[in-house]
Amino acid sequence: MGVSGGPSIPQNGMQLNLDASNDKSYSGSGTTWTDVSGNGRDFTWSSAPTYNTRPVVGGYQQPDSIDSAMCSGPASDSFGITSSTGASFVFYCTNDSLTNKSAFKWYMGDGEGTDARGYFAHIPWGDGKIYFDTNGSTSSGSGGGRVNTSSNPGSHVNYFWVHIFTKSADGATMKIYRDGVEIASGTNRGACPTLSDDAATIGGDDVYTSGWDAKMGAFLCYNRELSADEAKQITAALRGRDGA
Repeated sequence: MGVSGGPSIPQNGMQLNLDASNDKSYSGSGTTWTDVSGNGRDFTWSSAPTYNTRPVVGGYQQPDSIDSAMCSGPASDSFGITSSTGASFVFYCTNDSLTNKSAFKWYMGDGEGTDARGYFAHIPWGDGKIYFDTNGSTSSGSGGGRVNTSSNPGSHVNYFWVHIFTKSADGATMKIYRDGVEIASGTNRGACPTLSDDAATIGGDDVYTSGWDAKMGAFLCYNRELSADEAKQITAALRGRDGA
């Protein structure tokens, strides 16, 4: 996936590619968001979501998108992500308003509650900060599995951003990028989680099943840590093809 003469999306380690602007991924109707990575890891909604075809909001041309509604996919432990691979998640999305809800969750442990956050994000929390939690931890202290922005980076509403969350293979280093720029990082972030067979979820989770007031443009998952250069490359590819 890319643009003619422009950068392409890295394929190495890609485990999932859900793309609202690709009619092979979502036609604009139905309850299945089809994985176009070639791995067959489709996600489904309980009912068809609202599809938005390149709306102009506040004079800004938005990409094709899907109104946030929790969708469920294959088992969290079926994406080739283990306790020794690291992982990266790419979410091209915007908010319609700020809410205290979740954006995605890959589960661990018993699959219930905060301590089941294998890989999890708030984009953002109601305070405007972006959070990335791993290995069942919400601690940003030494050995904890959380990183978050120190303040509200702003412009969450009605403006699409490419958010990228990475964790290294040894679990120690975690980063958050926004449009290819690192906005949060941490070292000594604990181990990589051992994921469970609970279904991965996007647009919500077992705790925040609904209410994330957002639009989803694309979601990608890798079973490795993406580099800073790759974060820039993915941002350029997604923004370039949408003219954003």
